[in-house]
Parts: sequence; C-alpha cells; structure tokens
Amino acid sequence: MEAWFISDIHIKTMQERNSEILLRFLHSLTEKNPQDVHLFLLGDIFDLWIGGHTFFVKKFQPLVDAIQALKDSGGKITYIEGNHDVHIDRFWTDEVGIEVCVEPQYYVLNGLTVRVEHGDLINQDDKAYLRLRSVIRHPAIEAIGHLIPGAVWEQVGAYAAKKSRVRSQQYRTKNENRLIEMIRKHAPRAYLEKSFDVIISGHMHVVDDCEIQVGDRKIRSINLGSWYGASVQVLKLSGQNMEWVTL
Repeated sequence: MEAWFISDIHIKTMQERNSEILLRFLHSLTEKNPQDVHLFLLGDIFDLWIGGHTFFVKKFQPLVDAIQALKDSGGKITYIEGNHDVHIDRFWTDEVGIEVCVEPQYYVLNGLTVRVEHGDLINQDDKAYLRLRSVIRHPAIEAIGHLIPGAVWEQVGAYAAKKSRVRSQQYRTKNENRLIEMIRKHAPRAYLEKSFDVIISGHMHVVDDCEIQVGDRKIRSINLGSWYGASVQVLKLSGQNMEWVTL
C-alpha cells in the first residue's frame, strides 16, 4: 500500500499553477493502482471552503471530480480539516463518501503507527487563534455556516486573507527557526497523548523532517510545508520507507 500526504496548497482558482499540479497528481494516482492508495489531505487544500455549499463545488469542480474518481476507483481518502476548509463533511462525506476528521487521527500504515493532523494546535502560545478555533468549531457556528451563502463566505474570506496573508508570510520568513522549534516540541507532547512512530502535520508552512528521541524511542516528526515555493514536494510512504517526491 502507498500512502501520500499533502497539505496547505491554498487553491484559490482553477487557473493557478498549483491547481494544475494537483490535478495531474490526482490523475496519476487514479491511473496506476488506486486500490492500493491512501491519500491524506491534511487541511487548507483550498484557500476557502466553508460547509457543503455548491458554490465551492462548482468553483473547484475539476478537482472535486478528480478526487471523486480516485475514490470511485478504489482509493482511500482521508481529509483532515484545516483552518481554511471547515465543516466540509456535509459535502465531502455525505456526497463524495470520503472520511473527514477535525482532530488528530492515528492509522497503522504498513506496520507504522502514524499520527496525522492539520497542525493548527502546534502553536499553543497563539491564544487568539485557539479562541477563534473554538468559536469556529462550535456546533452553532457550523449551523450558521451552512445557512450563509457560499458567495458571501467567498467575499468575507477574500477580505480576511488580504489583511492577513502578507503579515503571516513575513512572520514565517523571519521566524522559520522558531516555527521549526515549535514543531519539534509538539511531537513529544503529542506522543504523551498516544504513542506513534511518525507524526505528520501541516499548517506551519515550513518543511521539517527529523528524528526525535522520546524516552527510549525514536519518533519521526514531519511537517509538510506548503505549495508556495518554486517546486512542489509531497510525502510518500511505500512499505515503511518515507520519501519526498517532487511533482
């Protein structure tokens, strides 16, 4: 079995470079041995997707069709929600039939216990975001989110992104070492919740891949980074070997 892990593509339109790369990647998985594939989408695949609105389905229809084709061909797909794609199970589970989760999940893949998560709980010092997350995830907000038209969410999201994107990118550029330190501190903290061999996350937009000693065990901590760079890499598990593949 092959497992593939991607996150933080932040697709805004179907005309982007990364939309085309993702489409080719999905088609390649479907054309080979899809029944042997487990694809993990670890959040923020889209720059904005709220609820089960047909507005987002139509906007990203080619990608929706490609994911549906992979699933219908026998591929297994797990979608961990990020902070840009929230309450999406009403479409992706109810209509497409793929697994959607919010909190960290554990899977035994080729004999390895793997913890997967979006990664938005890595920075425990960001109290403002943690408060916002608890509000966004509240059932009442989920109900409201399904009622507000998708086009309105699109406008709200575009306004918020315009205010925060440049500031966030500047922070990441200046604080890359601090972000890596957070990722590496999170791994042993997560291990105390439940043991694993590998932890894979996104959200931080920093690629990091290292071994960490926890007691008498070594675990591997991987953060997938983002697709904003000049080249795009995805993580592949084949057997018990994890490798980076450039698309």
